[in-house]
Amino acid sequence: MRKLLSVSVLLLAAAAFPARAGAQDTDPNAGHPSHGETFHPGSGSGWTLGYPSVDLNGGLWLTKNAADSSIHRFFLRAHLGMNTGIPHVTLSSDLTWIPSAGATPFITIVGQIDPLDRASPLYLSVGAGVVTGHATTDKFVGWAQAVLVYRTSLHELAPFVQVGRALNAGRKLELLIGLAHPLAPYKFHVP
Repeated sequence: MRKLLSVSVLLLAAAAFPARAGAQDTDPNAGHPSHGETFHPGSGSGWTLGYPSVDLNGGLWLTKNAADSSIHRFFLRAHLGMNTGIPHVTLSSDLTWIPSAGATPFITIVGQIDPLDRASPLYLSVGAGVVTGHATTDKFVGWAQAVLVYRTSLHELAPFVQVGRALNAGRKLELLIGLAHPLAPYKFHVP
């Protein structure tokens, strides 16, 4: 219950920031945030696969072990989102590092549905795919997840919550509570 309360407080605090439309940190030529938009896979209009968006994430990874003891660890993640030509259908891939668990990242590849308007400060998606590092050998196993994000106008930072579960026997729910910041490598210019 305390975890749910903490997540609620985090999202409510983020909601106190003004809407992104008035953000000051924008590219004057494009009218879009200069770092891109967090968890925004682009419009995909006219594309088989749209241009990618890249986010850097950090926060707390929570789960339980086989004895139902809580595990809390810091995580770092690189999140790649890409739109398909089908409205509200996206692809994403993550490299998630949990430094206290070792140097090898978990890799996820997920197809997902994001039913909300992409211009909304609130982002929601549900999806399924595959993940590594959740079996006795380092192979891909099934994965399901749901993500809730609030995009603030504060330097395009976005608090988020992700609930996921590997779809093999004995695996527990995993919760990521974190903060994301977008990168827009396609906007980087070399003089």
